[in-house]
Amino acid sequence: MNEPTRLTLAVDDQNARARFEAAVDALLAAKAPAPQLIVALAGEELPADVVATFVAGLRRLREVGGAIAVEALTPALRDALALYGLDRVFALPLDPEAAPRGRRRRWVPRVAAAALAALVSTGGAPARASLAGAVPEDPVAIVGRLIERNPNLASFQGRLHVDVRMTSFPWVREHLEATTYYKRPSNYEVVFDRVPKLAAGFEKLYTDVGDPSNWEKRFIMTNAGRVSFDGHADIALRLVQRVRGMIDHETVLVDPQAWTIDQIRYDYYNGGSITMSQSFRQLGGYLLLTSQRADIKIPYVRAVAYGTYSDYQTNVAVDAAVFDEKNN
Repeated sequence: MNEPTRLTLAVDDQNARARFEAAVDALLAAKAPAPQLIVALAGEELPADVVATFVAGLRRLREVGGAIAVEALTPALRDALALYGLDRVFALPLDPEAAPRGRRRRWVPRVAAAALAALVSTGGAPARASLAGAVPEDPVAIVGRLIERNPNLASFQGRLHVDVRMTSFPWVREHLEATTYYKRPSNYEVVFDRVPKLAAGFEKLYTDVGDPSNWEKRFIMTNAGRVSFDGHADIALRLVQRVRGMIDHETVLVDPQAWTIDQIRYDYYNGGSITMSQSFRQLGGYLLLTSQRADIKIPYVRAVAYGTYSDYQTNVAVDAAVFDEKNN
């Protein structure tokens, strides 16, 4: 592991953000594995624009397996960081399993976007409410909560079993088997053992549902308010492709208590739609996907697909080649 780069900043220094960004740029240019930056921060307040800059830098470093820690040099900053949970967001090491057992809970990395949304909404002034119970309204922050649902989960591998039944002519049935893979920070893939003509396109459908990490790049996201789902209120996100294709828009229903995707509906320009509903449960200490139902209603095709997940193996080695085709 490389030694962390250290940087001392004062929040009231007008060059602080530029110096921070330059440090992140230098770390990325060096192409060292898992780059780490420790910022010793001085000041009496925690401005929202400084937090926003730190969040952006953290995202950039996490894309290459890196991390950022902030060491508050004053009691006021320590209190502000703790209040919003940022003391755990900006912390080392990146891998919670590498921390001494007695300190793991403190060093679990959490998504910073939600904290940023809370800070921006209050103008950067410390609030007297705990962030843990706050529900962000910003779509980027909401997606961040989805991505960080299992902060200690570095990877997994499991099996997916899908039964497809045509509810219109030619009334065909198919059974499909696949392996699902995940590797932090942003790799998710579903590989089917075989894909008959009937199920063409299923790989993309199942991979897209399970991989919100690239939504910010692919979609213009807006918060469409609250909707009722299975007896509770979900956040509805509307996703519109930045590069338009066959889909007019997608509607994602997010459970703000569990931070899971309850449902995704794809609405096509031709009037068709696909609705995928999902269920999760605790497995081995992680909240993991266990079942799905897809209702497919597109011109000339009506079908229902039922999927179940099993045989999860968590925090295991996953061959990077599994994701090569998607990332290239």
